[in-house]
Parts: sequence; structure tokens; C-alpha cells
Amino acid sequence: MKKSLRLGVALSALTLATAACSGGAASTSKQDADGPIRIAVVTPQSGPYAEYGEEQREGIQFAADEANANGGIDGHEIELEFADSLGTAEGALTASQRLVQEKNARFIIGLVSSPEMAAVTPKLEAWDALMIGTQGQSDDLTGKSCTPRYFRVTANDTAGVNTIAHWLTEEKLPQWDSIAADYSFGQASTAGIEKTLKGEDSKLNVKLFSPLGTTDFGSHLSQLSGKGGLVVSLAGSDVVNFLKQALQFGVLQKYETVLVNTGLSAATLKALGDERLVGALGTNSWIPTADNPATKAFVESYAAEKGHPPAENVGNGYLGMQAIFAAIEEAGSIAPADVAEALEGLTFDSIQGEVTMRAEDHQIEAPTYVGTVQKTAGGGLELVATAAIPAATNNPSPNPACKLD
Repeated sequence: MKKSLRLGVALSALTLATAACSGGAASTSKQDADGPIRIAVVTPQSGPYAEYGEEQREGIQFAADEANANGGIDGHEIELEFADSLGTAEGALTASQRLVQEKNARFIIGLVSSPEMAAVTPKLEAWDALMIGTQGQSDDLTGKSCTPRYFRVTANDTAGVNTIAHWLTEEKLPQWDSIAADYSFGQASTAGIEKTLKGEDSKLNVKLFSPLGTTDFGSHLSQLSGKGGLVVSLAGSDVVNFLKQALQFGVLQKYETVLVNTGLSAATLKALGDERLVGALGTNSWIPTADNPATKAFVESYAAEKGHPPAENVGNGYLGMQAIFAAIEEAGSIAPADVAEALEGLTFDSIQGEVTMRAEDHQIEAPTYVGTVQKTAGGGLELVATAAIPAATNNPSPNPACKLD
């Protein structure tokens, strides 16, 4: 950074011109180094994951407001720049590049799906930017497709599957059915379930996949056996539509156990509001009812301001901001390269308690949770954490295919 400053005036015009031609971004200037921390909040505002995008924005905004109220981070004010990813890889790439180049927002956060992130991560170094993954679970993002400027603060697919496996081994049912989204998240979940059940002398009886954005699950419901247990690996509006129709036609009620992989969120329960979901199980990277002091403090603070507890992805967005803030303070710099170097292997305090960003693959080491749907005192529904699986048990080892150097 100091070397670039010495060259600054002489090369600034050339640097800007080169960046414009190459699709990259100009180096951080002295003014930027002393100025605000500009964060690109790129989320879906339409499509099946729009609700998750809204939750991400709430958590990110809450973290920024909280930091600014306390004097900023390392003396820098937080400025958020928002854009719509459209819920697509192309939209995510276009929106991210625009905020980096036009707004000089070098820290990207809020993307929901793995395909969105996979489109953006290869561009980060050319843009001199850094991304925090707050939701997408694909193993490849911190595996064979890992990049030096991408860091993930939520579980990957394998950790998610291990969380499901933890509960499948507790249930001891002879057979299960599965329905999953027909992309990496659902495919990885189904493969992991099948492998786990074989080891438990059980079997996956019916294995179904549905395209993203499915609104009518009638043909899928007719194929489900209603025997043993059901694992649902859908999310967003897809899981809402499926559960609503499964309840309406009496299919869900036939199963002894229903387990939903990440999709049984506060937003889902609010949208459905059906007491017949009481007793259903759900897994997630973070649950607001988790029994740890850091989570309780965050939930209390958020509820005091908003009048309601945070949803799961509000917490994920907030956690992503905590990672950025901790790394900036460690680096003593807001240059993305310095922040990335500081974040690698960093242990910091978070709403999950003390967590570590693993240096080998930039995958967070943090617990995951299983919860049970219960009625609240006010008559609503919430997912109450009933098991916390520590990272030492749950996280897979770094994938040797990840070559960050």
C-alpha cells in the first residue's frame, strides 16, 4: 500500500484507465485509507430467496448502525451500498462489479445462493475486493474453487449433512423419504443422507428433486410414501410452498419424523403459522434460541430495538459483518489485501462465541444446531435449539484441493 502511494499521482490516471478496460478496480487511494469502510450489500430482492435477502440486509444494517453508534471500526465509519442480485449468478456478478467500480465498495456481503457466489469469487482479486459468504453452502467454495479473497462464516454442505446425520442417528427409523432442491445444496444433502442411512442399517426409500422456484408440488407429494421419516432440503419460498401443500393434503402428518435442512427458519414458520408443524425438526448454522451468552446478548439487543427477535439469516448477516470488523481491527487497515491476510486464521468473538476462520480454506470453525418447532407464549411458532454440534465434531477437514497460495 505504501509503495502504491509513492507512485500515486504519477500513475493514478493510468491505473484508472487500466481498471476500466480490464474489468478490475483501481488500487485503494490515501483518501480511501483514511475514509469510510464501504461495503457492497448484494442480495436477492425477488425470486424464491427474496425473504432471505431481506433478512441479510437487516442483519448487515444492524451491525453497521451499531458500529457507527460506537465511533466506527478502527476510526472508520461504515457506509453500505445496496444492489439487487436478482437471485441469479449473472445478476450477482453485474451488481457486485458495479458497486466495486462505481462506489468503491470493496467488501462484498449478502449473496444467498452458492451459484451467485461462484460467479463472483473468481473476480475478487482483479477487483481488489473481499467477499464474506453468509449463506451459500457449496463445499466447492471453500474446496476446489476456493480463492484467497473469499471467506465463509456459515457451515458448508458437508457440515450441514453432518448436522443432519447427528439427528438421523438419534431417530433410528428403518426408512426415510427425501425431497430436495435440484442444485448443489439439495444434491449434497441427499447424497449425505443416503450415505448416513446405509451406515445406520436404514434406507432412503423415496428420493425426489424439484427445480428451484417450484410452486406446485402435487406430483412430488403423490410419490412420497408417508412412512418412517422425511428429510426436506428446500429453502426460501420453495420450502414454504412444499410444506403448505404437504400439510393441506395430509402427507406431512403421516410421517413419524420430519427434518428440514436449513429451511425451517423464522420466516418459514411465520409464513405458514400452522401448529401441525410443532415437533418438526430443523437444522441451521445459527439459531436465535441457541444457548450461548453471545447469542443471547445479540438477540436481546436486537429485540430491544426492533421489537422482535432476529431471524436466522439476520444473525448470519451480522456474523459476516463481525468477521470484517474483527479483521480490519487486526490489520489496522481497510485495504482488502491487508484485511484478507488478517482474517486468515483469525480467532475472534462473535454471536457464535469464539470462532476461528480456518487459514487452510477460509471456512469458519463454529457450531451448528438442531432445533425443534415449539409454540411461543404469544401463540406463534419458533425453532428452539435442542442440540449444538461443535465444530470439532461437525466440520470436515480442509479439502486438499483448495490451493489458496
